[in-house]
Parts: sequence; C-alpha cells; structure tokens
Amino acid sequence: DILTRLLYGLRYSISFAFLVWFITFVTGTIIGGLMGYFGGRLDFWGQRIVEVLSTVPQFFLLIIIISIFKPTLVLLVFLSSLFGWISISYYVRGEYLKNRKKEFIEAARALGAGHTRIFFKHLLPNSLSPIITFSPFVIAGNITSLASLDYLGFGLTPPTPSWGELLNQAQKHFTEGWWLAIYPSLALFLTLTMLSLIGEGVRDAMDPKD
Repeated sequence: DILTRLLYGLRYSISFAFLVWFITFVTGTIIGGLMGYFGGRLDFWGQRIVEVLSTVPQFFLLIIIISIFKPTLVLLVFLSSLFGWISISYYVRGEYLKNRKKEFIEAARALGAGHTRIFFKHLLPNSLSPIITFSPFVIAGNITSLASLDYLGFGLTPPTPSWGELLNQAQKHFTEGWWLAIYPSLALFLTLTMLSLIGEGVRDAMDPKD
C-alpha cells in the first residue's frame, strides 16, 4: 500500500513540478526578454513592478488563497505560477541586455529582420543558458513546495496520494508504523538528490570556464 501511494504520489509531484516549471519559465522568459530587448521605459517600469511583486510573501499568500478555495492540482499549479516567473525573468533580462547589442543582432537588423524574428530566432537561442541551468533546481523546489503544502494540509485533498500527506500521517502514527515516515522521506530525498545532481552536471556543462 505504501509503495502504491508513493508511486502515485510521484506522478502528482512530477506533474505539478513540470507544469509549474513550464508555465513560469515561459512567462519569465517572455517578460524578462521584452524588458531586456526593448529597454528604456518598458524596462524601467517593468523592473519596478517586478521588484514590488518580489516582496510579496508568496508561500503565505498561497496558503491563504488555498484555504479559501478547494485545492486541486490545476489550482495549485495556477497559484504557484503567479509569482514563480519572477526569478527567471531577472536572468533572461540580463542575457537579452547583454546580447541585443552584439554584432549578429546588428547584422540581422541590417538585413531587415523584424522584432519578432530577432527576439525568438536570434536572441532566445543565445539566452537559454540560465533557463537550462536552473531548470533541475526549480523542478526540485516545486516538488518540495507541493510536499510542504500537502504536509500542512493545504495541498491535494485526501484520498489523493501525495508524499506530504504520507508524512502527515506518519507524524500522527509514528509509534504504530515507523515505515510511514521512512519510505516517503527516502523517496523525497532520493528524488531531490537526483535532480540536484542533474542540475550540477548541467551547470558544469554550461560553464564556459571549465
């Protein structure tokens, strides 16, 4: 029974983590890229808005909103994606600011390429380094966030299997079944360790100094 719930919980955790990662990275890439590419007032006011949003206590706000509505996987993904794009937008903006004045962009403009073509075909492929590097770490963080919400009782509603909910049960029944705590903790530890090792390998591969 525990193995079955762990496997089903893995499916929900991976689905949540990848959906949040995809939505936040697409949103952050577009917003950060627009600010970095056009600069000027768009970049100035965009950065002010991003700075204000980054001061919001996201996790506590997420708990408050979830306590009002019935939590589902779609709702959790949507709420987690509201502010998750902010961090990646900083890095993408920096890459676009760095690359927009380079020779190949000037050559594309001289050949008559429009903003859309330059943005997606020339700048985006040359600005993917932070996106690729941070992806495994962000996915690991999303898995941890879902497990934390489930453990606190603000995540997926029972009987939906989840690792956080199993840990919550383990806290209540540890003296009766120690394995309820060991195996979900071990599954969470191994998954996060694997993603962290992948992230380290990707970062080393993307580092031009090595």
